[in-house]
Amino acid sequence: MRPRTHLSSRQQGFTLIELVIVIVIIGILAAIALPKMTDLAGNARAATVKGVAGSLASANTAIYSAAQINNQGGATGSVNACGTTAIATVYGYAADTTELLKCVTLSPASDFNTATANVVSHAGSTTPASCNVTYVPGTATATPQYNVTVTGC
Repeated sequence: MRPRTHLSSRQQGFTLIELVIVIVIIGILAAIALPKMTDLAGNARAATVKGVAGSLASANTAIYSAAQINNQGGATGSVNACGTTAIATVYGYAADTTELLKCVTLSPASDFNTATANVVSHAGSTTPASCNVTYVPGTATATPQYNVTVTGC
């Protein structure tokens, strides 16, 4: 009598081909996801600049309201708004970003550059000149403008 041989054997673990295929799939997924993850900081800076533009607009609304209440809607004026003293106005709106920033707290201040007149840029951007909000004061016939540029954040 012959000894019995086991014709069906159980496979233990994965073959080399299966492991290589899994590694290739993980590599493809990483190549797709990594560029999206690395740009998150730029997207965050762009969103911050847009938020600053919204804050400046809100502060200017408060200043304009105070100017109208105090009959300071002329070519030049001064109002007390936002708990501060003497904000210079032009046609009821803040005269420049220096005046606007009396009502807006940029935090942390080190993240922003306000040295250029009427421009608030993000200091951490790759190109600060292309990651900013530019304030154009109001005139007798036009409301203020907040021009946001986020191409270099």
